[in-house]
Amino acid sequence: MTDYRQRAARIGRPGLLAAVAAALDAGGRPWAWQGEAGAAERWAADTGPKDLDIWYAAPPSDGDPVDVLARGYAGARVAQAHDPRRLRHVSLSIETATGPAVVDVTYGHLCVGPVLLVPVTQVTTDPATHRLTGVAAVADLLVRPVLRGRVPHRHRLDEARAAWVASAPGHREDFARRLAGQLGPRVAAELIAVAAGAPPAADLTRRARLRLAARSLAPTVVASTWAQRRTVVPALWAAGPLGLRARGVVVALVGTDGSGKSTVADGLRERLHRYGLHTSAAYFGMARGNLPGVALARRVLRVGSTAPTPDDAAPSRVPATAAAPVPSDHAGLRRAAAWFYAGEYLWRYLSTVAPAVARRRVVIADRWVYDLRESPWPGSRAARFAERVVPAPDVLVLPDAPAELIHARKPERSLTEQAGQQQRFRGLLAEHPARHAEVVVDTSGLVADPLAQLVAEVVQAVHGPPRRRHR
Repeated sequence: MTDYRQRAARIGRPGLLAAVAAALDAGGRPWAWQGEAGAAERWAADTGPKDLDIWYAAPPSDGDPVDVLARGYAGARVAQAHDPRRLRHVSLSIETATGPAVVDVTYGHLCVGPVLLVPVTQVTTDPATHRLTGVAAVADLLVRPVLRGRVPHRHRLDEARAAWVASAPGHREDFARRLAGQLGPRVAAELIAVAAGAPPAADLTRRARLRLAARSLAPTVVASTWAQRRTVVPALWAAGPLGLRARGVVVALVGTDGSGKSTVADGLRERLHRYGLHTSAAYFGMARGNLPGVALARRVLRVGSTAPTPDDAAPSRVPATAAAPVPSDHAGLRRAAAWFYAGEYLWRYLSTVAPAVARRRVVIADRWVYDLRESPWPGSRAARFAERVVPAPDVLVLPDAPAELIHARKPERSLTEQAGQQQRFRGLLAEHPARHAEVVVDTSGLVADPLAQLVAEVVQAVHGPPRRRHR
C-alpha cells in the first residue's frame, strides 16, 4: 500500500508567488501587492505564517483568483469575510515545500473592519509594479497599521508620505473627510498630518483603536461585527500555528477492512504535524477497548457478529441501502448490548475525545458511532440515540479504492461483503453527517498527493466555525 507519510513534492514559495501573480492576471481585474516595496519578495523568501497581502478590484465569485488557487493547490480557507459593511477578504493557506504559506486577498474597497478607507472607485495602482498608489497607498501603508495597533517603521512611513504628495488633490480631500466622519476629527487630522510629514503622537494608535472599536459597535454595523467575532476578537491563547484562532476538531475515518484507514491516518498525522497542529488518536470500533460488561458477554456467550475479526479490528458496519439480516442468536443480549454500546460510545467521547478537543487538538478517530446501525442489533434505536448524544465528527473520511484491490489487502472476508460494505460507507457520506466536510481519499496509489484535499479540509475546520452553515 502507498505510504502517504512520504511527503509529496510541493511548490516552493517563489513558485507559489508566480502562480498567485498568474492567477491574478488571469482574473482580468486590477490588483496590487499590499505593504511596502519588496513585501511580496520577502514573503517568498520567508518560511513563517506572515500573510502575502493582496488587493483585488472585483468582489469574490466563482472563478476568481482565490478559487483558482484553492482548486489548483488544495488551499484551505482559514479566514474569510464577505459582508459588504466590513472588510471583504479571504485568507488561503497552501502547503509548500517549506511549510504552510498564507495568501490574503482583499476584495473591492480598502477597509479596516467597518472603517472604509478608500472606495474601490478611487483605488489606483501602478500596472507595471502592481503597487497601490495615491491615497490607496497611504491607507495601506499608514492608516491600516495604525488602526491595527502599530506605528509603521520609517521606510514604510516614507513610502506613505511620498504617495500622499503624489495623490490627486480631490482624492486627498475625500480621504480626509471620510476618515473624519468615521474616526473623529482629531484622529483623522493627526493621520493626515503624519502623512504630510509630522511625527506620530505616542498615543495615536491607542486612540485610533478606540475609535475603531466604537465604529465596530455602531448600530449599522454591530450585526456584521458580531458575525465576524471569531476574527475581530484577538486569538491570544487560542491562536494556532498560523496565528489565527484555532479549535479542536474530530476527524473520523470509516471504511471496510483493507480500505486504507490506518495508512491514511498515519499520513494525515504526519502532514498535520508539519503544519504545527497537535493530534490525538481514538478508537471507536467494537473489537477492543470495550467496557468490561460487553467484553465478558462476548467471551462467555460467543456472540457471533460482535466477535473480533482475525486482525483484531471490527468489521466496518454502516447504514445499508438494503436492510441487513437480523441475527437470531442471543437476541435479547444483542438488544441490550446495542444500548450498552451506545452508552459506551458516549463514555469514550467524553473521556477520550472531548478533553483532546478542549485542548484544541485534532483527534483522528478509527471508526465512529455509525457502526452501531448494523451491529449488534440492526435497526436498534440505540444507534439513533448514539448519533444524537455523541457529536458528529467535523470531517468524515472514507479511504477508497477498487474492490479487488481492497480485497487483495485483506482477503479474510469475501470480495462481495467488502464491496457491499464500502458501498454503504459511500452512502453514509452522501448523508452529509459531518459538521464540516466529507472527504473520499483515493488509496489506489494512482493519485500523486491523495491527502492534499483532506489536509486542506482539516486545516479549514480547525480555523472555521464549529458547524458549516450550508449543506
